[in-house]
Amino acid sequence: MHAIENKRRSIQRVGTENRISEVELYQYIYKSLGLGQKFNKSITIKHLIDYTTEKKLIYHPFYIAKTIVIAERPPFPPRRTPNLIFVDGVSGYRGVFSKVPPLTREEVEPDYLVSVRIPDEHSAVNYVRDVQQKQINRSYVLKKPKHEIREISLNYLPLWKVAVKSELVKEIFYINANTGESEKYMSRRWREGKDLL
Repeated sequence: MHAIENKRRSIQRVGTENRISEVELYQYIYKSLGLGQKFNKSITIKHLIDYTTEKKLIYHPFYIAKTIVIAERPPFPPRRTPNLIFVDGVSGYRGVFSKVPPLTREEVEPDYLVSVRIPDEHSAVNYVRDVQQKQINRSYVLKKPKHEIREISLNYLPLWKVAVKSELVKEIFYINANTGESEKYMSRRWREGKDLL
């Protein structure tokens, strides 16, 4: 008999070791329900648990770019401001991080990694430049700044994917495993692909 090889992959994960527990997970799922569902007394946390058909921790790809904004201001030296830009590896949704997220190295099974639509760092550069031109440059009224891209890396956001199927609730929930926030808005963008260039 052949030994089954464990082909775990080392990834850079967004977040620390502290993740929401499975008990907290269902509280966050309940919190993310629509108002009509919350008013239905039959839909409880126990109902959600009993009718769960799938529950797994997946890793969603994000590119994170470390950039420098260089604003000329003669006669003074240019102001150099570091920025972190994120690009969703599936939908192409992009923006600027308000604060630096913690990153942790982790070994995971490849089956739990969501496939990327933006294939590599080189392709992600176009999305980073789009953020620089359409979002960052907007805050500069006169002379637009120069931009440097220092580094782009592929990172993964841990998400709970929970499918609940009953007469009352038929939905797949995506819950951020770090914060417990619902990723309903982002999951629509993953399906629609509106943000792809």
